[in-house]
Amino acid sequence: MPPKRKTTTKKSSKKAPKIPQTQDLTIRLVLFSSIIFMLTIVLVFVWSQLPQATKVTPEPAPTVQTSQPQAPELKGDNGITKGTCEAGGGHWIDCGNPCHGNSGEVCAQVCEPQCECGGIAGWSCPNDFTCTDYEPAAGTPDALGVCRQQISAPEEAAVEPSALIREQPAGMVCDDLNFICVDDSVQNSTLANPFTITGSGIAFENTIHWRLLDGDGKLLEEGNTNADAPDVGQAGNFEIRNFILSVPETATGTLEVFEYSAKDGTPTHSVHIPVRVPQRAMNVHLYLSPMEMGTNCSEVTQITETVAPTNLPVEATLRKLLRKDPNSVDQQAQPGYGTHIPKGTQLISLKVSGGTATAMFSSELENDGGGSCNAEAIRAEIEQTLKQFSSVHQVVISVEGKTPEESLQP
Repeated sequence: MPPKRKTTTKKSSKKAPKIPQTQDLTIRLVLFSSIIFMLTIVLVFVWSQLPQATKVTPEPAPTVQTSQPQAPELKGDNGITKGTCEAGGGHWIDCGNPCHGNSGEVCAQVCEPQCECGGIAGWSCPNDFTCTDYEPAAGTPDALGVCRQQISAPEEAAVEPSALIREQPAGMVCDDLNFICVDDSVQNSTLANPFTITGSGIAFENTIHWRLLDGDGKLLEEGNTNADAPDVGQAGNFEIRNFILSVPETATGTLEVFEYSAKDGTPTHSVHIPVRVPQRAMNVHLYLSPMEMGTNCSEVTQITETVAPTNLPVEATLRKLLRKDPNSVDQQAQPGYGTHIPKGTQLISLKVSGGTATAMFSSELENDGGGSCNAEAIRAEIEQTLKQFSSVHQVVISVEGKTPEESLQP
């Protein structure tokens, strides 16, 4: 048996446990991340305190005016601009001669914006403007004018004279200033039918107006006539002739002779003459046509009306027919009847001789046209109204300026 060997135990010193290499790397990364995180927080805090870092809602940039202000739009005569000039067919220039188109005026020789007109191109002017100083000729087809607004000189207010315009003619009654005078024999006289009155007057365009009123102021008759004055502002003689076709309801009336003012259209220079008027009535017959024509265009019906007594019944009756309201049903006739004679038709002349009545009418007789049936109806009304008298067997109708054959043609 082998001898036992004495075992010697060695006392070893303590050492720190050895950290694995991977664990050390992890610790380093954690520390680095912590440092980065802290730095980030610090930087964010610092950045938030800086002024430029403040979040501001962007606003639109303000409009910045340029150093050169925009030039005002050029304007020519009476405010005309390039736009209105060209829209009206003109040609615009920024610098033209201000004397052009202003003949007779003193003007400075400086530039003026202008709208040109005329020329070969045929430029025109806007509304309310006129091409002035434009006189093209064969030798100057390119003549140019300037569009200018023509401003008429203000009209002078008519001044009514305050003194007598003339001496009062002998044997006449006149207005306050002697403009219109009437034969004084008519005063308080009984008017005949027809009545004729003479006088002398100074009136605008030589037109003398008149009207006959009954005692209650009701209009009986009215009309106008012309004075034969040789020149403006001079007196001329006139004559009034008219029938009394409405029977007066009073025994007295007033004849007014006057002119209408050229200033405001009111009656002026009036002469008021008291007269007596006939109250008796005379029956006359009128012949009217159907307003809705059938196959017989000459069909007529008779109605009875009244006029003041007259020794010229043929003319009075024909004038009464012309006074009827055209194209409206007459209340006295059979239902649906009236006259086709156009409104405004005047009797120019009437002559009865040898059984023939020759009547001439104003041009209004043909105003409505209406074809052959309408013309036939007008003829029938006139002819039958005249033929009721024993002195008339045949009627000849004409329009002023035309022969009977040319008148009342369809």
